[in-house]
Amino acid sequence: MPNFDVFLSHNSSDKPTVRALKQALTEQGLKCWLDEEQLRPGLSWQDLLEQAIKTCGSVAVCIAADGLGPWQDQEMQAALRLAVKDGCPIIPVLLPEAPSKPELPLFLGNRIWVDLRGELDAEGIDRLIWGITGKKPGEDTSAQSYIPGGREILTPTDVRFLDEIFEHLYTSPTLILLAQENQERHAVLEVLRERAQDRFDADQTLYLVPPRNPDADEAEFFHVLGRRAGMNPPAESALAFEDYLDQRLIGGERLFLLVAGLSKCSNIGRRRLASGLRGLSDAHDDALRMVLVGGEGLAELKHAQGDLSLLSHAEPLDWPELNTGDLMELARQGRPPLDLTPEGAWDMLEVTGGHPRLIQETLRCRAKGAPPEACIRNLASSKQIESQFITLTRTWEDAQRIADWLGQDDLGPCRGWISDPLLRRLYWKNLLRAKGLVGSERLVWRCQAIIDAGRRVLGAVP
Repeated sequence: MPNFDVFLSHNSSDKPTVRALKQALTEQGLKCWLDEEQLRPGLSWQDLLEQAIKTCGSVAVCIAADGLGPWQDQEMQAALRLAVKDGCPIIPVLLPEAPSKPELPLFLGNRIWVDLRGELDAEGIDRLIWGITGKKPGEDTSAQSYIPGGREILTPTDVRFLDEIFEHLYTSPTLILLAQENQERHAVLEVLRERAQDRFDADQTLYLVPPRNPDADEAEFFHVLGRRAGMNPPAESALAFEDYLDQRLIGGERLFLLVAGLSKCSNIGRRRLASGLRGLSDAHDDALRMVLVGGEGLAELKHAQGDLSLLSHAEPLDWPELNTGDLMELARQGRPPLDLTPEGAWDMLEVTGGHPRLIQETLRCRAKGAPPEACIRNLASSKQIESQFITLTRTWEDAQRIADWLGQDDLGPCRGWISDPLLRRLYWKNLLRAKGLVGSERLVWRCQAIIDAGRRVLGAVP
């Protein structure tokens, strides 16, 4: 029986991100071997590393901008020997700082990697946990968490949002659901699909998720979508995919398309898909209903070019914020359940700024019996939030601008399309929120814990 679930092999220059990754895995109940915590001073580190790899159930090879470090290569030699002998999984992990087209060493080229280049998000962490444990997300809820208990819960706000979606579909053939990072809920999408199947029939309800690869070309992008739409053989181009849907509509079918994952797919694929769907909507508006779900990339297709935008005809709905009733329901259905008062839920919303990941961390902390004050202090060291800042401070200029903003209470108006690219990224990363009356909202930091995390990250920027 291994003493550790995973050995985190990494270049020393990537230490801050790897610490955040280790924290994310630890929070899911995994035991991680990290050199700075386990190498005893005064002993031969080469011998200790090889012994450590033998005590781990898997090895995660973390790769970022600088590739493998000099000692990381030696770790790999030991890991490969172990893999051949005992079948130890060796998992390439592309960190947020990895290039868009990474050059993997030959000994990793034939292994399926985990892509965390966007950020250390829940979906990527789930895939890594699958590689480490051998269990797919959903097979063992002990390795998952939206709240303590490991399952996603449909909140009262979720139910109202679903009703709103279907009310809009009567008058708006195309809806786009705009979600900041961590707001898009898989439980809501699954219920949305089920309700669409009841109305449009299962065979005419297509749940389409493009490949997560941001560098996917047109052939790869539409091959995946075509396969998920039931094409045989799958499409190899946008035109073939559009023609397939067009023929089904001409044949008298009424189709419902639920397209999710439009935040992390390739930009060229997203734009060509939007163009094709715009054409189908114009030709078959009575027979076609569409719901597109995504973040910044989807907002760009709606707002960036005004009336010339590819999705200018679509009705936008912002993914709703959690409220006190939602938090009380999440706490009540947790394991163990928490008796959260309205006042306690309001206080939690205030200190977390409504950020879903910080709410998750606070509920987990409370479930362990910690008093509210300790849970609030715990937010100040959130590795998940730190990792988001790391991806946004890769240049000195960006770091300086964010450092200046961290001292400001008001970062300007929040309109449908935020013109400043860096400010826009902070918003879609869910570090900022809109505050104020409808029509005159202002951009503000979500909470003090986010400001503190940003200052810690920027303290390490030269």
